[in-house]
Amino acid sequence: MKIKTLMSLAAAAALVVPSAGITAHGEAGLYMIGDVNGDGTVDATDASAVLAAYASISSGHESPLYSYQESAADLNGDSLVDAIDASLILSYYACVSAGDEEAILTDFLEQHGFKQKMTDEDDNGVQGTSAPSATESETQQPLDFSGLEYTHPRIDSDYSEWFWIGDSRTVGLSYSVAIDYLGEIGVGIALLNRNHDSICQIRNKTVIFNLGVNDLHNSGAYLNWYNNLPDEFLDNNTVIVMSVNPCSGSSQGLNSGIESFNAKLRDGLDSRITFLDSYTYLNVHGFATTDGLHYTSGTYVDIYNFVYDSIYGA
Repeated sequence: MKIKTLMSLAAAAALVVPSAGITAHGEAGLYMIGDVNGDGTVDATDASAVLAAYASISSGHESPLYSYQESAADLNGDSLVDAIDASLILSYYACVSAGDEEAILTDFLEQHGFKQKMTDEDDNGVQGTSAPSATESETQQPLDFSGLEYTHPRIDSDYSEWFWIGDSRTVGLSYSVAIDYLGEIGVGIALLNRNHDSICQIRNKTVIFNLGVNDLHNSGAYLNWYNNLPDEFLDNNTVIVMSVNPCSGSSQGLNSGIESFNAKLRDGLDSRITFLDSYTYLNVHGFATTDGLHYTSGTYVDIYNFVYDSIYGA
């Protein structure tokens, strides 16, 4: 079977209502300059998207941006999407964040020696762009954006027969992948107990349980709950229990408890339930968190892909 692995870098194709005087023109119509992801604001997320495109192009790969997004990303009008554009976005964002909420991006660019591209309607016959000279470009001091991460647009799951049940990590996954799920932030075995009857009515699904990090001391209760699921549920669904995944930073101390919890579930589950060791996978292949406990969009997509490859074969 051919594996369909969802890409970690995807390009969003959203259109926005443009602000007067700060529009770019591309094959999808008007697009606001600097607003690369099309969410209506120009901020650090757009800068990180520019950096992701620049890194992709620099390594010999295609840009993840659509042509109209590239038009929005090319702030200095040199027909390139690079670190200078990202720095300009960050500089403007810093200006707005500092209290100048009325700052107009085109005015900001001109103050820094960059004149925005003109359109056929705006230039009255004047062609081209006023791009900065090499000397002007060299005088600009890019801000430090080394800590930025590309925010992955939410992608669709093609697997409507999957149903996830979990805590905040499942909720976090849903922000990156359009999954069907039952989940709550900060919940543990109580979620399963409260929803026992409705969960047991599920049929013809791949049911993925993704719980445990909030009550690692309850491994026995989880085993009892899973192993006492009715035969009708276990025989008419593909039932998966995922390992509790690793933590980092200030939450790294939880990992010893996580390993103990995972070992008990791995060794004690009913034979009709599949235990997926995503904990080991992430430790081997690497992962990134936002706060030590919850993952970045890229890692959530990696977890989703791991589940897919485990079910259908890598």
